[in-house]
Amino acid sequence: MRLRSPIRDDIRYGFAVGRIRVLEARLLSRSAFERLIDAPDLAEQRRVLSETAFGRYLEGATTAEDVERALDASLGDLYEEFVESSDLPEGVVRFFRLPHDYQNIRAALKARALDAPEPTPSALGAAAPAESAERAGDAYDDATGPVADDEDTSAVLGEIESGVDRGLFAQIEDAARRSGVRFLRDLVRLRIDLANIRVLLRANRRRIGGPAVSLALVPGGSPRLVRLAADAARLSVEDLADAIVATRAVPDLAGHDLLDLEHYDLVASTIDAQRMAEARRIPNGPEPVVAYVLAREAEVAALRIVLIGRLAGVDREIVRERLRGVA
Repeated sequence: MRLRSPIRDDIRYGFAVGRIRVLEARLLSRSAFERLIDAPDLAEQRRVLSETAFGRYLEGATTAEDVERALDASLGDLYEEFVESSDLPEGVVRFFRLPHDYQNIRAALKARALDAPEPTPSALGAAAPAESAERAGDAYDDATGPVADDEDTSAVLGEIESGVDRGLFAQIEDAARRSGVRFLRDLVRLRIDLANIRVLLRANRRRIGGPAVSLALVPGGSPRLVRLAADAARLSVEDLADAIVATRAVPDLAGHDLLDLEHYDLVASTIDAQRMAEARRIPNGPEPVVAYVLAREAEVAALRIVLIGRLAGVDREIVRERLRGVA
């Protein structure tokens, strides 16, 4: 039997690349974000955004809940009007949808652990909200139940974070493999390594022992990072930072990037953003398409920080710091 030749990337992605070369010009500039940060209120922020792709979504928004719904709607249209209409491989589509399923699961598990009302699930995932809720229920069957008065709440929530991350990365790694896009596979490996470095740093801060750290690590990353699990708790933070840098799992990291967990999160976001910028410069193929959608997702994340942060009265300089590495 004669096998069908695979569609060449320059043909399969040519239509989508043509579209994004026009759409990229509409991405918000750094100066636009500065104007949003400096705006005195949401009404002025809406005016700044009125001539952008977000203007129609934010019309009439007055509360944080309104902003959340508007930004989710903009993402929903991105997935439906661009990702799913550009004849992209199913694995690429799932790569973008799956994180929203796991965000639903994360939020539901945390609410149940804290015996709090569960939030309304997002409809942006690959599964329907009801299916995401059912998955969260299945995952919770193995949990201990609401946090006891004498239990370390942050430890329980940390275990939920680790468990959800492992499930998410397993699914998006499979989606990246099925997509046939090498850039996606490399990006997933980078994100796994960045996540595992965070696990090591968190274990060092909390003095968590080797076996627990090994269980928290996401499979599929650098084996050299995995081998540091046994020593994560006993090393000083400086020695652990040097050991992580020596693995060369993420070549862009320096020791001083790892001494503070909050600073590391900003550095990790910057490294991820740099990969996206490199991919967008490639003239054709899957890389600029994937990078454009990720840039739009990052744009929405940045708008959440600015619009909701300022609504909550967060200081402008704190908003600027949180925005670094995101936009």
